[in-house]
Amino acid sequence: MLSLDGSDPSHIGRYRLVGRLGEGGMGRVYLARSPGGRPTAVKVINDHLRHDEHALSRFRREVETLGTVRSAYTASLIDAELDTPPYWLATEYVPGPTLHAAVAANGPLPADLARVMLAALAEGLDAIHVRGVWHRDLKPHNVILSATGPQLIDFGIARTTGTSNLTQVGGAMGSPGFIAPETITGGETGPGADVFALGATLAFAVTGRPPYGDGPFAAVSYRSVHGEIDLRGVDAGVAELIAACAQSDPALRPTPHQIVELCRAEADLVHHPAYQRALAVGSLTDRERAATVAANGSGGSPIASDAMTAVAPQTAAAMDGGAREAHAATLLAPNPGLDTPTQPHAADIYGPYPVGTGPTPPPDGAGTRGEPGRRTLWTAIGAGALVVVAGSGLLLFNTLDDKGDSKSKDSSSAHGTPSAGADRAAHVSASPSDSGATASPSASGTGETKVPDAVVVQSPFTFEVGKFIQTVRSKLIMQADGNLVLYDASGTAHWASQTQGAGNTAAFQADGNLVVYDAQHQALWSSKTQGATGAVLKVLEDGNMVIATDSAVVWQTNTAS
Repeated sequence: MLSLDGSDPSHIGRYRLVGRLGEGGMGRVYLARSPGGRPTAVKVINDHLRHDEHALSRFRREVETLGTVRSAYTASLIDAELDTPPYWLATEYVPGPTLHAAVAANGPLPADLARVMLAALAEGLDAIHVRGVWHRDLKPHNVILSATGPQLIDFGIARTTGTSNLTQVGGAMGSPGFIAPETITGGETGPGADVFALGATLAFAVTGRPPYGDGPFAAVSYRSVHGEIDLRGVDAGVAELIAACAQSDPALRPTPHQIVELCRAEADLVHHPAYQRALAVGSLTDRERAATVAANGSGGSPIASDAMTAVAPQTAAAMDGGAREAHAATLLAPNPGLDTPTQPHAADIYGPYPVGTGPTPPPDGAGTRGEPGRRTLWTAIGAGALVVVAGSGLLLFNTLDDKGDSKSKDSSSAHGTPSAGADRAAHVSASPSDSGATASPSASGTGETKVPDAVVVQSPFTFEVGKFIQTVRSKLIMQADGNLVLYDASGTAHWASQTQGAGNTAAFQADGNLVVYDAQHQALWSSKTQGATGAVLKVLEDGNMVIATDSAVVWQTNTAS
């Protein structure tokens, strides 16, 4: 617990504040005492949100939900102020670390404890689902390990049967890696989404790893829809239970009641040695807890921080109710007739891997980085082939005619206006200064082309369907479904533009902007780096992609949304 400072009040309502338990995007959480000495957790909404109707609606819903749900697995609502600022709510205080903090401190849960933990959390979900409520943001940060068992916390985006969804069409509320596929793709969402999140939460608990990897929101969400949950090294019986919860089709997931039956849990949860060690994490010194709050946004509070809650990409209707502006200047068109850019509906963002353009390993079977310069290229889609030219430091896309003869285009054509469907040469620099590339083609007649560690793409350059850039660690390709995707060598999507549509192309423009266009040349996505004239697109040795000028990196995949 952190000490109060000058920015903290001494009282909220009739409650005397003792210390700060945590804080997040919505507000701060304090340990407080009632006039009779009862310990409580008081959550106070931030001042700048007092006039934010969306935030206030969410806060009112949290109060309503906590007032509706009374269970051994939730902290009971004691008091609230919704009429006069500052707005706050008070619940019973349940000390203990979050599941996330416990796993971070002590490592993954053993299989027998994981099984009974799964049963307990499923029992908790069952208790709220029968009251017509589903949580919608279950994750390791929102599970408190108390002395009497796990507690579900932070019902800020919970939903009650028959109420409207605060998230507008095209948005997916929740935390990446724990959001159900049907929520991401704009499908019908119900209590089954909590079951998916439960499976993802337990996957983290038994591995200590994010269930669908880490990275930008878009990449994690893409893997949540199309990939498999990470259960490497997990006990087979527990893995089977988690995998059932994480089925892509919500109709195939068990209900919470069925999960309890399937677990057949026999271990004594609260007296399990590993659970007792986890409880000890809740007895940190103030300095240790401060570090936990800073790192995790949660200090063992029964009302978790909102810091980890994220909002998936939306349509032009932003969650605050206002239309999100998309200025034409942001997305420069290859012709002067481009209308104001639009964004795809959330239901259209994530297309399936099309045949021939999905994440496939190299033909030599290598799935990890090998000796530089020894691996052959992944098979080019269609007629294009990526070729390293000896001594020139350039990578060229060549096209094959019907007879299979290679025809290198005049280099001047690479600097013309990007145009969809044009089979033309495109210069891709692989100079030693940018890539450390010693890449050169193998001896004539061997049929191999060495793959560079990194590639630098000069503008203008167009990615048509099937065209890609290849390095030892990464492959950037425009798929047939209209999605521009960066894969690592194992075929795992690291980043995606989240666009979909037959005939889409991507253009790295002379103004430094990377743009995905639909077949009508309407902009669907942009890196928003216009004005960075002279910038280059780099696929780096570490597998990331950046847009950089001589003096600065203006966009990169490991931070872009």
